[in-house]
Amino acid sequence: NHETKTYLLVSLQVQRGFRSVLVYLTALDSSSDFLAVGSSIGMLYLYCRRLAHMNKYSLEGKCDAITAVKLLSCFDDLVAVGTASGRVAVFQLVSPLPGRNKQLRRFDVVGLHKGSVTSLAWSTNGMKLFSGDDKGRVVFSALDLDQGVCKPALLLEESSGVVQMEYSHQVLLVSTQQRSLLYCTQTQEVLQLGTKPCKSSGRFGACFLPALCKQSDLQVFAARPGLRLWRSDIRGQVEDTRLLKPLFNTQIPQFELFPRPAPIGAYRPAERQLGLLSCFLREGWILSWNEYSIYVLDCLNEVIIGALESSGDIVSVSCCENEIFVLKGDRDIIRLSNSPEGLAMEVCQRSGLVTSSSRSCSSSVTSWDSLHGNAAVSTSSELSSRRYSTPLGQEEMQQELVVKAIRVKKKRRRRQGKKPSVSSDEEGDIYRHSLPPGGNTGDVRTEQTRPGESEAVLTRCQQDLIKVYFSSPVGWLATLRCLSGELYVFCLDFKGGLFCSVLPETGLNWQRFEDNVHQVALSPSGNLLWKVEQKTMTAFACAKVSVKGKRHWYKAVEQTAFVALSDDSAWIIRTNGDLYLQTGLSMERPCARSVKVESPCVFSQVCVRAGVVWALSEHKALFYREGLDSYCSEGEGWKYDTVSEAQGLELMCVALGDGGTAWALDASGSLWFRTGICSSKPQGDDDHWWQISISDYVVFDQGSLFQTLLQATHSVATVTRAPVERVVAFLSQYSQCQPSLVSANASGVWVASGRNQLHLARGSLVGTFWQNVVPRGTVSATRWTFITSSAVPHKEGTFLWLAQSRKDLFCVWDQDGELRPSSVLLPPEVELTHLSACRDALWGLDTHGRVSIRTLSPSCPTGLHWTLLDLSQLGGVRLVSVSCGSQNVWAVDSRGVVYFRVGTQPLNPSMMLPAWIHIEPPVQPIGVQLVSIQTSPNDRLLWALDNRGSVFVRTGLSDEMPVGTDWELVPGLAVSQLVLSCRTVWVRCVNGDLARRYGVSERNPAGDYWKKIPGSANWFNVTPEDELWAVTPIGGLSRRLTKLLPQTPSRPAPSGPILGGDDVDDEWELI
Repeated sequence: NHETKTYLLVSLQVQRGFRSVLVYLTALDSSSDFLAVGSSIGMLYLYCRRLAHMNKYSLEGKCDAITAVKLLSCFDDLVAVGTASGRVAVFQLVSPLPGRNKQLRRFDVVGLHKGSVTSLAWSTNGMKLFSGDDKGRVVFSALDLDQGVCKPALLLEESSGVVQMEYSHQVLLVSTQQRSLLYCTQTQEVLQLGTKPCKSSGRFGACFLPALCKQSDLQVFAARPGLRLWRSDIRGQVEDTRLLKPLFNTQIPQFELFPRPAPIGAYRPAERQLGLLSCFLREGWILSWNEYSIYVLDCLNEVIIGALESSGDIVSVSCCENEIFVLKGDRDIIRLSNSPEGLAMEVCQRSGLVTSSSRSCSSSVTSWDSLHGNAAVSTSSELSSRRYSTPLGQEEMQQELVVKAIRVKKKRRRRQGKKPSVSSDEEGDIYRHSLPPGGNTGDVRTEQTRPGESEAVLTRCQQDLIKVYFSSPVGWLATLRCLSGELYVFCLDFKGGLFCSVLPETGLNWQRFEDNVHQVALSPSGNLLWKVEQKTMTAFACAKVSVKGKRHWYKAVEQTAFVALSDDSAWIIRTNGDLYLQTGLSMERPCARSVKVESPCVFSQVCVRAGVVWALSEHKALFYREGLDSYCSEGEGWKYDTVSEAQGLELMCVALGDGGTAWALDASGSLWFRTGICSSKPQGDDDHWWQISISDYVVFDQGSLFQTLLQATHSVATVTRAPVERVVAFLSQYSQCQPSLVSANASGVWVASGRNQLHLARGSLVGTFWQNVVPRGTVSATRWTFITSSAVPHKEGTFLWLAQSRKDLFCVWDQDGELRPSSVLLPPEVELTHLSACRDALWGLDTHGRVSIRTLSPSCPTGLHWTLLDLSQLGGVRLVSVSCGSQNVWAVDSRGVVYFRVGTQPLNPSMMLPAWIHIEPPVQPIGVQLVSIQTSPNDRLLWALDNRGSVFVRTGLSDEMPVGTDWELVPGLAVSQLVLSCRTVWVRCVNGDLARRYGVSERNPAGDYWKKIPGSANWFNVTPEDELWAVTPIGGLSRRLTKLLPQTPSRPAPSGPILGGDDVDDEWELI
């Protein structure tokens, strides 16, 4: 571990003729790509970190000081600046990437601010900029970069100056000298945080806690006087007040910097205060700063991670990812991080040496986990300086920028305590390279990593998290009634450590519960607790279940392999494979005499709840117990569950939840459920398992091509599989005990993943089942290659157009119970390569690029004959893709050029041949071009695909402008097929996985994020009503059914499958 021993000194001087003018740095912002610095002469300095290159941008006219800067990376790199006179300017930077901005542009906002600009906030797409000044005015600027237009408007006018602003999910968070408020840009509603304004005014900021995709999930941290921290909801209701003053009564770990003399006679306030706030690095970590101090706080564990206290010379602070940049004094920029700055970095393990061989200007290493008492190493380098030529042809100000990097020697300290040894088991541990979000920072082990690997920080309690057990929120013991209603989470690691945490809203805080535990079982009410000890394999029952204090254990059964508890019974699997049952258990009688129960084979796991018992055999066969009721806890006999076998599922672990729902994880890491399970019908209502996606979100964030995936990723360009896949594979090879990776109760569904994470779904969930379909007159062995669909011209439902090869075509009405296909004759000697259908026409594209059209009508719904379309207008162009909407047709030729046509029929009513309009495709590198285009059935959406699997959306589509205005790249997935319904977009990835785009609307045609849906296909299609049909990897035809699992567990699930339930809010929380 290394402490910060390095700072970056930036010395600026402007040469004007023979006169040298000192320049003061006044504002700072940072991103992974850039460092933006404002100055006292109205000059913006932009340092490109990847290229180690400095650019300068001047505000023409009056050179007043820059007081605020804000970077944004979306499709283009943008930087906004605000000045002391109230002027706001936006620079759209030049990018060498294809399709990006090729000329520097500047937008100005003048005349609306009456004072100095103090804060700037972007929307993530760069279309909205908010600026606040010291007179209390907040201005909203709508940017249209395509049209080169910036439209400002006064949004709010407060009685005191704006201190900080942040924008997320269409809500603007504004902190002024007197209060913090939330402004909804949709409803223009203003909500104040708390009921009363601050009694004492000051620079107290507020920030959003990171949320997934819902506005209602947003929470706010707000700084208050007296070292208090509010946590409020999106309505401004204060849910929690944290008094942080006790944390500052202990010794505060300081970020140690290169020693410099403090200003003589400098003022320091008598009391410490919080300032502007930002979320930083980890869940629950807050960065607070004002002119006198910087604090990094862990609000989950109420610990100060580190501090930098000065004498009032902190000008600006910015953080991004694992870095904090500090503008201190007139010209000093300090970087705090746990990795060196630069392009090339070499990390040597011997004696912890860190060297930087980059072209950057600084090197600084920090351990965020243990900032005091750790060994530091020596690195030194020569002072270096660079000169950068002035860009943009600004000859009138021939300026010179001198950047000096100072690397200082670090003193070696002795590490307090014994260094943990790394065993060979830990070296190959699949959990090793993860950063658990919670945990006690005082109990952290850090281990050396190999070059190129991220630092592994394992809290002792979360290491090797593999099993999760739960008690429900029912009251515990009489002596602990204060804990009644709280949910407890128990987890067990491979080394036998059992840990327990109450589940607050903010995260888990583990404490050690027991040691040397092989397995643990907890009854649904929480009144019964059993453990199986390691080595002896003896089961003990706990007489008084308490989280704190001493527990009394009674010996229950020897040679025990597995235990499952209901509220009054225990099912026990012995090490020899025999099954036993204990009944009549209670809090006063936690164990009793065991009675042997016959079993058809050796069981590896049993689960019991609400009069239902399920068991999993050693060979992964599932059984359920019949004949259980309130009078007979044993039941009558075991019955084999044929559902799992029929689906070919290899189940790894099963769990019974509330509301008659059963949950299972299979060997590939997929999560499944069944409903209607009760003591009278233990097998449930469903004749198949429904599959759930566990948080396969792909979020396009901040314009860079990376994905935020809520689980272990396989590659950057594909949607990943479920997060527990690696764990299941690991368990099947190495585990000696039965895993319990899934559990469910009234609080929701819980899944443990292989990266020391818990996934919790509290809301409604949508299950998926792909139903194999065999049209009448065909056999199940029939191999299909293609499917598309169209609305039926005269009645409800959808026509499915199916093909087995390029020389045949069939039509099926999806409302026909038997799905009887009717054959459609193709034009003679034509091989169709592409087919597109709409309500009144069928367009076929053959191998030579010719188009044949079949007119559909209510009197002849499948058409009578084909008409060859005259393409003479296009010359020698060969079309490779066509797509029909309700009125318009789009096409792409072999060169990637796009064409647009009004009318789906061969001739329009006036017998004039409709003209093809040439549309410019997206700007792309040589050799990359569009190969496919898709329009929605209602002409409202248009998406396209290129030969690299990249996806584009056409923006600006409207009734007045049916051809749209521009193309926008939609990154995140490598796509091989694109289909559109009336409302949204579905894609088939290169590996066959399917995903849906969420958030698509007329105002936001690109949508917000991709989410994987269960299933895999060789080809698929979506009907106008969002019903999915697919050709399976083996060539069969299947239809997607969905089932809604409501949010309230006690509410029964709707009977029968539903279609198109994808809009249900089924996000998973990551703990």
